[in-house]
Amino acid sequence: MAEAGRRLHRIWRSLTFRALIVLALFIALPAILYITFRQADLDRQSLLLESIRVKGLTVGRVLEERLQRADQIPLFRLGEELARFQTDGVSLRLLFRPHEGPADAGFLYVASAPPVMPSDLEYEKQHLADAGVLAQLERSCSGDLPLALRVDRAGGQAELITSITPVRTARGCWALVISSDLAASAEQRLGKPYWQAPEVQIAAAIYLIFAAIVLVIAFDLSRGLLRFAATARAVAERRIEGRFAQRNRIPELEPVANAFDRMEDSLRSTASELRLAAEESVHAFKTPLGTIRQAIVPLRSRVAGDDQRSQQALMAIDGALERLDSLVRATRHLDDAVADRLDPPRERVDLAALIEDVADVHASDATARNVTLRVAADMEASAPLGGRLIAAALDQVIENALSYAPAGSVVTVTLHRGTRRVLIVVADNGPGVDPVLLPHIFDRHVSFRDRSRHDGALPNFGLGLWLAKRNMEAVGGTIEAANRPGGGFIVTLGLPLG
Repeated sequence: MAEAGRRLHRIWRSLTFRALIVLALFIALPAILYITFRQADLDRQSLLLESIRVKGLTVGRVLEERLQRADQIPLFRLGEELARFQTDGVSLRLLFRPHEGPADAGFLYVASAPPVMPSDLEYEKQHLADAGVLAQLERSCSGDLPLALRVDRAGGQAELITSITPVRTARGCWALVISSDLAASAEQRLGKPYWQAPEVQIAAAIYLIFAAIVLVIAFDLSRGLLRFAATARAVAERRIEGRFAQRNRIPELEPVANAFDRMEDSLRSTASELRLAAEESVHAFKTPLGTIRQAIVPLRSRVAGDDQRSQQALMAIDGALERLDSLVRATRHLDDAVADRLDPPRERVDLAALIEDVADVHASDATARNVTLRVAADMEASAPLGGRLIAAALDQVIENALSYAPAGSVVTVTLHRGTRRVLIVVADNGPGVDPVLLPHIFDRHVSFRDRSRHDGALPNFGLGLWLAKRNMEAVGGTIEAANRPGGGFIVTLGLPLG
């Protein structure tokens, strides 16, 4: 539970997670607001439309009796009859389809109030035909037809056909079309999609501009942080000249850049002091060790050969001196390793030459152990930095392989180059490591050797492979160990390709 809680807390604190939440809100908010306001607009339009319909149907009911007698009224007088009932904002159109004549003759416009252009009448008639209203009238010619059909005319004018009152007479089917002028701003939107409303389009434009500004700011901030991180890596690795503060382009990150510069200065100063202290310590120890060695020379000549006790004392002194020499070198290696981790060397490394040089150092030790040290590193490959750290890690791995390799066996060091990484593989025919203990092979002070042996450059304190791992990590590399299927041990050092 505690682990799950920490994981959830980490996710919540993640800027990426919060950015995704903001993005989800940006996507969901317009849809929610659109649905809510669209429903409110539909309700408002429904009320407005109902009032317009009521007005049109009232006029239709009044004229229905007149239409029953339309067969007796001359056609040229029908326009005058309609004009008597026409009011401001309401238009009346009278259509007629005679019983006699072709079946597909359709409806004809007879009169209108107020008078309109014939082209507008045909335009309106086409709208009624496209909406299927005329076809329905032709089939039944009965019953009021409430509508909400918008007709946009030339010049920006618009009307809303609210009802059609059909009346069947002896001569044919009369149809009174009632429409209202959409002159008011509220009425102008009747029959139009909600998204075409000016306020909706303005709100959408403002939202899009706001979203674009937020996205630009987020993108610029993200790019600035990534650029800052890349600059930090480049400055720390000395691939570019300058300091964090000089490379930073975001004013708000200036305190961070200055803090990074101070931290880098402190790390490099500490590394330099460690190297100087390690060098001074070695020189400080060499003087008393040399004095002790010189002091026992005359003692050695004065001790008789049959004085076993004195001979054993001299041998103990020699062993202690060798031990102290090993401890001094171990301390120097540890201090250099710590310093190199704080301020790794940044020179480009020829890995083939580095492997040959390290193998040459161990050639005499391999010969003394009757072990063949074989190197296969004839290809060109380079690592971007940390030659001394890589050499120290490889030195520890080869020394470890030689110490376990049986007499007459072969230790191989092979260089493999890939597209992005290069691998240095050290393999021996030794006993390997118990699979249960294998995960701890790179832990500090872990050793599976006999601790009474001191034949390596470092005392057998279980530091060799631990230092190798630290060195590889310091240069962006990896180190892995495994038992060979046919017996023996294999260690693989992985490095980014330079």
